Amino acid sequence: MNFKGKIALVVGGTRGIGFEVSKNLVQAGCTCYITGRNEDNGLTAQRLLGEHCTFIRSDVTDEASVINLFQIINEKHGRLDLAVNNAGVTSKHTPVRDMNLSEWKRVLEINLLGPLLLMKHEINLISKHIGGSIVNVSSCAGLLGVANQSAYSTSKAALNMLTQVCAIECAEGATPDRHPIRVNAVCPGPTLGGMNSEERLKANPESTKHKLQVTVMKRFANAGEISSAVLWLLSDSSSFVTGTVMPVDGGFSAGKF
Repeated sequence: MNFKGKIALVVGGTRGIGFEVSKNLVQAGCTCYITGRNEDNGLTAQRLLGEHCTFIRSDVTDEASVINLFQIINEKHGRLDLAVNNAGVTSKHTPVRDMNLSEWKRVLEINLLGPLLLMKHEINLISKHIGGSIVNVSSCAGLLGVANQSAYSTSKAALNMLTQVCAIECAEGATPDRHPIRVNAVCPGPTLGGMNSEERLKANPESTKHKLQVTVMKRFANAGEISSAVLWLLSDSSSFVTGTVMPVDGGFSAGKF
């Protein structure tokens, strides 16, 4: 895929799926901005991705931080073509009856309110030019309920709906200087890296075994397999695709098995 001359933003692009997406965008000719809260991780990722990648420290729950992010991109380029919203967290496996409200709110704030705030600013900047595309990284846990993961599953299910609402709103240009944007989501199954780091998987063998069993294919995805779906949705190859919530989950959402 060719993204030569495009300006892209990958929120949560310093590791895991986000890093893989960023790497592929840079290799395809993009100027790519990546964000995260950890500056050390961000600068390391920037160095690995090369001169066409810039790290900006940003917190998706802080509106001032988000506004600053888009001001930097706008002042530098006056445009944004592509955005991938990949920042997200999970929580401890806890039944609803033992729910910690502050933890529940934290997950919703990052996984749902964060993308909402990002898309508000992405849409305003991306719509200035033709061919814009936004991809939200959701989860298979937003397609089917996962026991003891009420906050995470609910946040991702809501993100799927938010994706579809934004897709409807952005499907047509509202004014002559506001162009359509395609908005889609991918829903990965268990994926190596990020939340499923080698260290975490080794430390929780029972959880690891369970994650392997919830897919038809009985394996983890690698970040490249998820990235391929994201890049397709960003590209002109999916020019008639918007409002899609795409499982990339090894058969997790196919049914009971």
